[in-house]
Amino acid sequence: MASRLSESRVDHRGESLPEGVYALLDADGAVVSYKDRWRETDENGVRRQRAKSFSPRALGSLERARAAAIEHRAGALEVVRAGDAVARSESAGRLTLGELFKEWIAHHAARNTGERYARDSVRTWDKHVESRLGRVRLAALSDDPGIIVRFHEDLESAGLAISARRAALALLRSVLRWGRRRYPRALTVDVAGLFRVPSYKRRRLFRAADPVAIERIIEAVVSRPRRDPLAPIRDAALVAAMGFTVAARPSEWLASATWADVGEHSVQLQAVQNALGEDSDVEVGLKTGARAALLLPNAYERLTAYRDALEARFGVQPDNALVFQVLSRNGPLWYQDGFPVEWSEDHYKRWTARVWRPARAVAAQAPDTEDWIAGLTFYELRHSAISTALHSTLAMSKDGMNLHTLAAYAGHDVQTLQRYYAHVIARYRDARPIDLEAECARARAQVAASPFAPEQRPPGPQREAQRRRRARARPATGRSQNSARRRSGSAAAS
Repeated sequence: MASRLSESRVDHRGESLPEGVYALLDADGAVVSYKDRWRETDENGVRRQRAKSFSPRALGSLERARAAAIEHRAGALEVVRAGDAVARSESAGRLTLGELFKEWIAHHAARNTGERYARDSVRTWDKHVESRLGRVRLAALSDDPGIIVRFHEDLESAGLAISARRAALALLRSVLRWGRRRYPRALTVDVAGLFRVPSYKRRRLFRAADPVAIERIIEAVVSRPRRDPLAPIRDAALVAAMGFTVAARPSEWLASATWADVGEHSVQLQAVQNALGEDSDVEVGLKTGARAALLLPNAYERLTAYRDALEARFGVQPDNALVFQVLSRNGPLWYQDGFPVEWSEDHYKRWTARVWRPARAVAAQAPDTEDWIAGLTFYELRHSAISTALHSTLAMSKDGMNLHTLAAYAGHDVQTLQRYYAHVIARYRDARPIDLEAECARARAQVAASPFAPEQRPPGPQREAQRRRRARARPATGRSQNSARRRSGSAAAS
């Protein structure tokens, strides 16, 4: 057990010590080390007492420890040139950019952004920033802001694509802006003006599918053979929810929309709630904040059919369950804290590869759709819904085109809507406005009246390999029973 030390103003030689320097005595009264004490202002402007010890074990002898304590005290007084207040250098200046990024992730990104953004930020930092600037201290960056300019040049000389350079520079700028607010005395220079983030210009205008093409994709999804009969109903509901909602994003449907949010004519896109009904801290899946989107009958009917099929198998679903919650054999999955389990990024990518892409390829073969539908992305269903609404009575009237209502449903401002959909607005400027619900109902009736049956293609090598693996993985009892049946059949034939 460590003994309690006492302070003395007399050194080991019996002489008096200067002001602010003390000798530390053990229980027997012997000097064991020296300490100096002063007052300083902390990072929050509060004056606090500080101390520093000097032990003979580290310095070699009591004489050297005494001299070091006196020298440290004298140097501190010389720095401030007044009284016994000591101005110490900013401790945050010793922080490296790598350490600042970890604080940014823990205190800002994890609380105020989505999981996917935080994960992508870590990947971008580790790949492009850490090896170049991870060990740079904040004090060095304040002394030489040209480090940022040289970082620009380094990324360009490395031959990185515009998207990679843009992501790295935008991330570094966000971290430094947050660091300047948190440590203003360490980052004394506003480095945001040194950033020249390259603009990512669109190479082509998006193409929007009409309601008939969307219904053809849904038809291909429903007719796709699946071992689980619930899967095509869910997949059709997801495609309809994206294509016939004005207008939602995939993340909003997959991570935010609950059954309580789905109405007959609208869906409320808002923060996910836990089992107690309290709002979560992070608005998962929401990009532009909580809002309402217009839900058309084509989507509402398929969502209702999916909920009926879900409850027929797993029982009544609570209102706070996600519409497209992760399913297991026993029903929708829940976390232990009462939150529903949403689709992960990997789950979404596998769904698009397994369901969406084959369905759009089949729909592109239909005679009433265009062949470019085979390259339609799932996100572009949002553009399709907005483009269809642009020449409907929702946006067009006898007085011209009013974009305010549509912009509110889409989660945009009017200027953004005009910029991204200028080519669609120009295309339908003199067109006759359509009734949105009637047009979607007509498309569904047209597809139902003339179903499309694509040519059956032989299974590819991957499908055949899967079939062989499943055959080898069958239980031995099943294989023995099949072989017994074959032997009995051959014996009866003989």
